[in-house]
Amino acid sequence: MRVTKYGWLLGLLLPLSAAAQNVMTSSPYSMFGIGEITTGLYGSNTAMGGVSTGMRGKMLLNMDNPAALTAIDTCRLLAEVSAFAKWEMYRSKGDDNQAFTGNFSRFAMAGRIIPRWYMAAGLTPYSSVGYYFQSTQELEGSPGSYYTSVFSGDGGLSKVYLSNAFQVLPSLSVGVNLGYIFGNMTQAETQSTMAISQKLFGQSFTADFGVQYSRRLGRELNLTLGAVYGLPQTMSLEKTKTMTDNSTSTSSNMKKVSQTLPQYIGAGASVEYKKMTYALDYMYRQYSSLTSADTRVTFHDSHELRAGACYYPDGYSSSSIWQRMDYKIGLGLSSPYYMHVRGQSGMSWRVSAGLGFPLMNGRLHTAFFYDRVDLSGNALKRGITGFTVTYTLSELFYKVKL
Repeated sequence: MRVTKYGWLLGLLLPLSAAAQNVMTSSPYSMFGIGEITTGLYGSNTAMGGVSTGMRGKMLLNMDNPAALTAIDTCRLLAEVSAFAKWEMYRSKGDDNQAFTGNFSRFAMAGRIIPRWYMAAGLTPYSSVGYYFQSTQELEGSPGSYYTSVFSGDGGLSKVYLSNAFQVLPSLSVGVNLGYIFGNMTQAETQSTMAISQKLFGQSFTADFGVQYSRRLGRELNLTLGAVYGLPQTMSLEKTKTMTDNSTSTSSNMKKVSQTLPQYIGAGASVEYKKMTYALDYMYRQYSSLTSADTRVTFHDSHELRAGACYYPDGYSSSSIWQRMDYKIGLGLSSPYYMHVRGQSGMSWRVSAGLGFPLMNGRLHTAFFYDRVDLSGNALKRGITGFTVTYTLSELFYKVKL
């Protein structure tokens, strides 16, 4: 056996590694907790509603359920990069906010180490902070006089992870993700010549687990069942407060605080029949472990349901580009929405569709999506129209001499 070296592929994880903390959102509600949780912005199955628990394939980098890594091509090294662009519209109690954001959203690599042992590594955003708005109020004790406060925030948390998967039996695989979440979040309030800013640095180790059972039930029928579990983890947040008045600036270290990252448990299944793939996921996330300094915003546990379908006409055997493309649709529902505003709850839903087609030594996956959140009492209405693109490169890593 000869190993073909492709060391340059490691470079995909190195450039722009800080991008996962750049502009990922423009939500005014990202100022609460640890920011807005990042979901649905990367991966080849984004167009299928983000289904993952029961999904596996030769060119699928599925780290949401690490057990799926045992399905990738044993002779190839996979590298993947994702990016997104989205238009966000928010409305709360008659106030509107609109913004356009875009960035890289994931870098990952995966391959077989030895028979039955597979490994992957990657970098992806975990949460994001991004907002800017003004508030004008009357000066107390001075009727007719007003002052303006400017609120801004940026930053977020990134997650770097190492995934391991083991094929225990021909039909049974298990996997584990070990991760490190880190990042800076800055929040500032400015009034005239005075400004107060708060910088938080958070870090935490994470661990989550997955299992998959896949079995062929017929010549053109295959069933995969999967389950995942993520442990709750305590994140330490170091706070630095800076006060600026005219040209004088004073910084001080505040008492450390902590947040408990939500645990989750999920189950899913996929069915491959002839040229179609159908998938369904359920996920329970314990967001109530998060806390907010503002009593108007609270976090609650959420139940998520995702469904997707993919049509793949003739695969690589066809000479027609249209026959080598895959066509995907998906739907996602989350109830209640994990964030409650002024005691008002609601739900979120998402629809998506996209195409995948061969490009050089890999596949390019595109997805269009619309994401909607509606909380009762007009507490929050959010609409996001977006586009994601993921390129999965497949390079020959092992060659067997006959």
